[in-house]
Amino acid sequence: MKTVYWGTFPAEENGVQVSELRYAEPVSILKGLKPKEFFGPNASMCPAIVDEGKNTFKINSPIDIDVTFAEDFSAIDSKYPSEDGFLQHYIGPFGPDKVIQLAQPTYLFFCEDPLLMTQLPPYYEQSTFTEHCMGLSATFDISSWFRVVKPAFKLKDGSRRIAMSTDDAIMYLKFNTDEKIKLVRFDSSPFTKEHKDVLEHMLAFKFHKKNPLVPTKLIAGYEAFKRARYHKKIVKIIKENIL
Repeated sequence: MKTVYWGTFPAEENGVQVSELRYAEPVSILKGLKPKEFFGPNASMCPAIVDEGKNTFKINSPIDIDVTFAEDFSAIDSKYPSEDGFLQHYIGPFGPDKVIQLAQPTYLFFCEDPLLMTQLPPYYEQSTFTEHCMGLSATFDISSWFRVVKPAFKLKDGSRRIAMSTDDAIMYLKFNTDEKIKLVRFDSSPFTKEHKDVLEHMLAFKFHKKNPLVPTKLIAGYEAFKRARYHKKIVKIIKENIL
């Protein structure tokens, strides 16, 4: 069994944020799904399919939103009322590539042992969100790096709409191991207060290099993380704040 520590990370930004009380817990993608009905009698007996789902978890949207961009993407129209500036902050910068990383929900995950975590599109979901958007995928070792995880996706060709409800999964998280995963929640607030330098230094690692246009390799970050003894530091803070 591998223990994965997780916490919500609703860092305050100009006072515009979604309440932490609205954040969804990660739950197995198999929860609420009836394998025989969903996969059929044959596929539901396939261990490769079933085992894949056991260590894959989904994150639901913390709020209901339904927005449509103008044809030239210069403006946005919302089905639901919202406070001034909220949607612009929540959706974030928007360019011709139509790639979006939501400002929230934001999570932190960490494991004491080497463990790759992959952020995936919610591929078993059928919703208005998946009809218009395709999730982006990324993998990193959550024992060797510590960064905020939040939904990222791209609008499909011809689509100008982003719609999601609190019943909709907006990203999957797969832990790449055959061992059972035990999720343990911790209070992440120390990483926004007395220990906020931990995440600040990790975010700043990709800057101040000879060629800023060349992406920083993951292995370079992992090696720096190890040299700085960040693994030991982060484990200590997490274990002092288990909920």
